[in-house]
Amino acid sequence: MFELTIYRMNMQSILTSIQHSLLKRMAISLLILLLGLTIVNFGKLHLFTPLTFTVYVLPFMLFFCALYACYRMAFTKGRFWFIWCLLLLLCVGMTYRCVKYYYYDLVPLFFNGFTSDWKPEHRTELLSRISSGLLFFVVISAADYFAWAHFYTYLLSKKVRAQLHSMSDVQLLSGHFMRRLYNIVRVQPKSVQSESLDFFQYVTDKIAKPTVLVPLKEEWHYSMLLVSYSTDRSFMVEGDELLDRGMWNRSVPTLSMMTWIENAIAYSPCDPVEPIVIRWIRTQQGMQLQIKNCISSADLQHGTGKGLHLVNRLYEQMNNHFIELEYAIDDQKYFVIKLTFKS
Repeated sequence: MFELTIYRMNMQSILTSIQHSLLKRMAISLLILLLGLTIVNFGKLHLFTPLTFTVYVLPFMLFFCALYACYRMAFTKGRFWFIWCLLLLLCVGMTYRCVKYYYYDLVPLFFNGFTSDWKPEHRTELLSRISSGLLFFVVISAADYFAWAHFYTYLLSKKVRAQLHSMSDVQLLSGHFMRRLYNIVRVQPKSVQSESLDFFQYVTDKIAKPTVLVPLKEEWHYSMLLVSYSTDRSFMVEGDELLDRGMWNRSVPTLSMMTWIENAIAYSPCDPVEPIVIRWIRTQQGMQLQIKNCISSADLQHGTGKGLHLVNRLYEQMNNHFIELEYAIDDQKYFVIKLTFKS
């Protein structure tokens, strides 16, 4: 899961780099232009060699680079933007003369038969091709200016919304959790309360600077501390020896497992015959964590805590992390949480 997070960060970095780089955006536009020229001339590609095709597309590419650079610099609204606008108009105005000289005067000096001798009637066809090329440039530039900007802005705003939503959920979850956690620890001996200061510091750090996702190993460690502090309940913890290094590095929303355990403590009877079961098992899909506790009929009617709803919202944002969360009522007596880490 860390690899997936790193991949997302790298993708965001790449998109940001493209957004602010004239050369990278130009390179992408040039690839689109080259693809368009290849498609337009697909029926005649067999007449070209790699060298002659390069000679054919070279003026398209060079003029496109000049026009693109002028267009981008003009739209930056810098100090000399009007100069770039004039250069853009100059490039457009010079297109006919430059293209005519390139295809009918310069290239024939090196490639016999590349173009026929210039005739007045060629002017109309050449102007038509130049107009088509300029129109194609306008289409690509419009896509670059409007579509790319819209796409990048959409991705950026989506990321910001997700971060704000996640931070809000974590803070709500942390506040809910801290109140219940304090009630668990405050009845313990002073020595236990002193040892729990690190635990409280960890949780308050998550409230102040929510990480949102933490390694499973970290979440499990603090969850087991919570179990050790909850001396008024009996627990059965099984199967954690099945987890390998890769599983310990999987990511989970911070404080989520601790909230499930706290919820089980709050709604389970103080009965050693009915322990809270925290069990890891292997399934066909992957490793599954099950948290099972007995609950009374009154608690079944009134729900099992607001914290579950908040945790569920955090896990809804992890659909592509190959994690599946399920809540179930077993035999109208037990509340079961099933968290599956898919292979």
